Amino acid sequence: MLKQISIFAENKVGSLEKIITLVAKEGIDFYNVISNDSAEYGIIRLLCSDPEQALKILQDAGYICKISIVLGVCISESVGSLSKLLDTVRGIRENINYLYVCYIRSSSEPVAILNVNDWEDVRDSLTAKGYKVL
Repeated sequence: MLKQISIFAENKVGSLEKIITLVAKEGIDFYNVISNDSAEYGIIRLLCSDPEQALKILQDAGYICKISIVLGVCISESVGSLSKLLDTVRGIRENINYLYVCYIRSSSEPVAILNVNDWEDVRDSLTAKGYKVL
């Protein structure tokens, strides 16, 4: 399991840079940043080296944010590996709230980041089926 921070931020020039700078200046490393927007506000999701400290920094700066548990599931770079993972999750009968794919720096290995309601059951089921779950 991984701890991901979701930040509710105004969709305007410089918002993302301000958030990233606040956290980075405290020596926290980013593993992944993804931004989803709407007309006026967006959600920035990030994985970092110290999510609890990053959350405190952002909350102290007035941001509305929270930590969520997500699963990082290692997949191969072969065509169809994501489809196979999704089929496996469907077989577990769990809905995926959202998903994105990033890479592990050290191994250049693709990782599907999954947000699901029952992450413990999904983690255990995927591990039993041979998946490496972070």
